Amino acid sequence: MKSTRSHATRLGVGVATVATAVMTPLVASATVTPNLSPNVGSAHILWTANQYTSDAQTDPNQLIYHGGTVETKPAVYLVFWGPEWASGFSFPVGSYTYTNRTAETYLRDFFGTVGGSPWAGVQTQYCEGAAIGAVNCNGALGAQFVQNPSSMLKGVWVDPAAVPSPIVTTALVENTTNDPVATEALRASQHFGYSVNATYVILAQPGTVATAYGSVYCAYHSETGHALGARGVRYAFMPYVPEQGAGCGVDSVNQNDAFGHGYYDSYSIVAGHEFAEAVTDPDNYNGTQDGWNDVQTNENGDKCAWTGLQNITLRGQFYAIQPLWSNAAAGGQGACAVSLGS
Repeated sequence: MKSTRSHATRLGVGVATVATAVMTPLVASATVTPNLSPNVGSAHILWTANQYTSDAQTDPNQLIYHGGTVETKPAVYLVFWGPEWASGFSFPVGSYTYTNRTAETYLRDFFGTVGGSPWAGVQTQYCEGAAIGAVNCNGALGAQFVQNPSSMLKGVWVDPAAVPSPIVTTALVENTTNDPVATEALRASQHFGYSVNATYVILAQPGTVATAYGSVYCAYHSETGHALGARGVRYAFMPYVPEQGAGCGVDSVNQNDAFGHGYYDSYSIVAGHEFAEAVTDPDNYNGTQDGWNDVQTNENGDKCAWTGLQNITLRGQFYAIQPLWSNAAAGGQGACAVSLGS
């Protein structure tokens, strides 16, 4: 390994709780609203945990269909972006050392097994082709629903190209013609091939600064420009999320172990959040949101962000996740859920 870093000070603020590998599915009526806008230009942002307030009593509203598309056959491509992903890095954390390899394995295994799960099945109630303003797809002729295929991970790429640092979101989204993250997403679509149903997940190497409005964020999803009438490339961007500490989910569900539970709780919570939002509300170019979001433009991940965190089991391994908003839950009143039937 060419790079060795220490995270003792960053991780000291985390509060760890032990969780079992299988937990009872949670239905929670609580929703949360970002204190900062979820939209910054073209980016729909997941802020750190301290930037959200519960709105369970004041704003328990449903997601509304705005007439656009969803990803009907969700696919994920992982892009590990930056020379340190290729040359190697390591972080000693207590009794364990986490490396580029353990991070890649954790994310590869999560996205390689989440397809077909009850958690991903929450998405299947949403569609494209419903009536504009609808809160469900019942009776919508010709509607195309989000599916839950068993294999969603379609490719992994370690791209050693340099990452501009710091990456400051407000600078990038105000200049959509010169955005290095969007450019990397386009490179990824050229590398793997383009799919309108794909989310290209761009994972920056450690040390990449990610701020907007002067505040640190955990991730965002967006879409590149539409060339010659074609659809844009749907993508999610994440800095090296464990570097952000407890605010982005480190040690939020599990205690650290060799596989990465605890330390990488942050990755599965944040990556899962962005994946779910990109599937149900993928069009975000220049701030357009025409899929499923509520009257405040919150998406299915936003409404349950940083609440009800728990493990789900995927083919014998467990991962920390957040619930997703389900319009169908609570008898059609809507709630946070980890399965469509919960």
